[in-house]
Amino acid sequence: MSKVKGISKEKNSMDFSMLITIIILLCLGLIMVSSASSYYALSTYENSNYLLTRQLFFALAGIVAMFAISRINYRVYLRWSYLFYILALILLIAVLTPLGVSVNGATRWLGFGSFRFQPSEIMKIALVMATATYIASNYKKMNNVKGYIVPVILLAIVVLVMFLQKHMSGTLVMVVASASIIFGSGIKVKAKYIIALVLIGIIAVGAFVIAEPFRVKRVLSFMNPEEDIKDGNWQAAQSLYAIGSGGLFGRGLGQSRQKYLWLPEAQNDFIFSVLGEELGLVGTVGVLGLFVFFIYRGFKIAMTCKDMYGSLIATGITSVFALQIIVNIAVVTCSMPVTGMPLPFFSYGGTALFINLCAMGILLSISRNCKQ
Repeated sequence: MSKVKGISKEKNSMDFSMLITIIILLCLGLIMVSSASSYYALSTYENSNYLLTRQLFFALAGIVAMFAISRINYRVYLRWSYLFYILALILLIAVLTPLGVSVNGATRWLGFGSFRFQPSEIMKIALVMATATYIASNYKKMNNVKGYIVPVILLAIVVLVMFLQKHMSGTLVMVVASASIIFGSGIKVKAKYIIALVLIGIIAVGAFVIAEPFRVKRVLSFMNPEEDIKDGNWQAAQSLYAIGSGGLFGRGLGQSRQKYLWLPEAQNDFIFSVLGEELGLVGTVGVLGLFVFFIYRGFKIAMTCKDMYGSLIATGITSVFALQIIVNIAVVTCSMPVTGMPLPFFSYGGTALFINLCAMGILLSISRNCKQ
C-alpha cells in the first residue's frame, strides 16, 4: 500500500458522529434564523422569508463545499497555506481602503450591493493553516521560545490590521487560533513567560477598550446592568427578558415576542436569546449539549491524529469555534460585555456560514485521511 509522507492513501471513513452533529446544528440554526428574522425581514424587505432564503442558499452551497473539501487530503495545503495567508491578508488590508464597506458604523466588510463578506472570517482559517504549516515543517527548530518567532510574527501582522479595523472580537479569535496551535505543538514555556504573556494580553485588551469610547461605555454598562437600560444595556436587558420568559419549555417555536424589534436584529449575535425564549431551558441545554459534543469531537480528532500537521489544524479550527460559542453565549446571558461574536451555525450571515462549513470540510478531511 503506497504512502505519501507517512500518510496512508487508504480511504478511511470520516468522523461520522462529527458530521451528524454539524448537520443537526446547521438545521437547528436554519430553523432559528427562520423564526428570529421573520418580523425584521418583513418590516425591512416586505418578505418574511428574505433572510432565510439567503441563509439557506449559502447553507446548501456550504454543504456541497464541505463534502468536496472533506475528500481532499489535507496535506496538500502544505503547499498553499502561505499563499492563502497572503491573499487573506490582502483582503483584510483592503477593508482599510475605500473598498471597505461600513455596516452599523463598523467598517469590516468587502463587497457590493447586498453581497458582502468579512475578510476576517477567511483570515481565521488562513492563520490556522499558515501557523500549523510552519510549526509542522520546522518542528526540529521548535525546541525553545525563539523557534516560535515566525508564528508570532504571522499573528502580530494580523492583529495590527485588526486593530486598525477596530475589530476587537476578531482580534481575540486570531489570538486564540494562533495560541492554541502554538501551545498544542508542545512548546515548553516557563511560568514567568506565561505570566508576562497574560499581563501583555491584559494590557492589549485594555488598550483596545480605551481606544474607543463605545467600548468603555459597554464595559461600564456591563458593570452597572441595572442602569442605562434604554441605551447601553438595551440589548443585554432584552436578551435576559427573552431567555427568562422562556421558562422550562419555552413559548413555542416561532412564538418569540422579543424578536418583534425589541431585541435589535435578533437573527444575528443574539439568536441564542430567541432560542431560549421559544424553546426554553430544555431547548437551550439541548443545543449546549450539541456544542459540547461538537467541541469534544473536534479535539478528539486533533488528539488521535498522529500527524502533527493535521493535529495542529484540527486544534486551531476547533479552538476558534469553541471561543465563538463560549463568548456568544456569555454575551447573551450577560456574563460578559456585549461584543460582536456570532454563534457558529446559528447567527445569520451567509458568507460566514459558507466559510465555517468549508472549515468543517477540512476538519472532516483530517478525520478521514489522518493516520490514526
